[in-house]
Amino acid sequence: MTNKTLKFYLIHIIVLIISIACLLMNGPMRGGLPIDNTLVERMTFIGQNQLLWSVSWGVWMASALGLFIFCTMLADELPSSFMRTTGLAFVGLGIAPDLIAEVIYAFILPQVVVQHLGESNFAFLEILAAHLTGFLGNGLYNLGGIILTLLLVKQGVIKGWISTWGISAWILGLLLSASIAIGSMQLAEIFTASSMVLSTVWMLIFAYKVIR
Repeated sequence: MTNKTLKFYLIHIIVLIISIACLLMNGPMRGGLPIDNTLVERMTFIGQNQLLWSVSWGVWMASALGLFIFCTMLADELPSSFMRTTGLAFVGLGIAPDLIAEVIYAFILPQVVVQHLGESNFAFLEILAAHLTGFLGNGLYNLGGIILTLLLVKQGVIKGWISTWGISAWILGLLLSASIAIGSMQLAEIFTASSMVLSTVWMLIFAYKVIR
């Protein structure tokens, strides 16, 4: 199996993992997320669905690593340069706050519920985790991704509607970070859904138009 063939199939696996994570968030996980419910309802949901909640966040952890792997594939199509290194570094830096947040969601919040450590502790950790993953981690991912994509356009690796699609996906991701920063979970939900749809489809487009 050639290197390009391996990348081609790996992108499909990454897209599958991210798609499962999105379906979990919009379905089984939804009761524990700060959308259309109260803090007490979220605590109750997490307490009653600890295994589902933790495993689901595990899928999101795998998605974060998958996104970094995909961005290394973008970087592989570029000649070595300061901006290429900077773009990939931003994506790599995004992994730390993202994974820390997901550990808080997956393992610490359930312990707060089980050990009856109080609503104020739960609320603080929930806000902290949301900003670590949704603002800082996601912001770094998308900033790095858009840098790499613009470099691909400059090098002529991608052009036309393919480049527009990719840049649009990263911009929507940055708008998600802005939504978290201003505390609007309704906007965050909209930009999460739209950016995830565009980005996963763009990964497949990249696989078929560039890698294959």
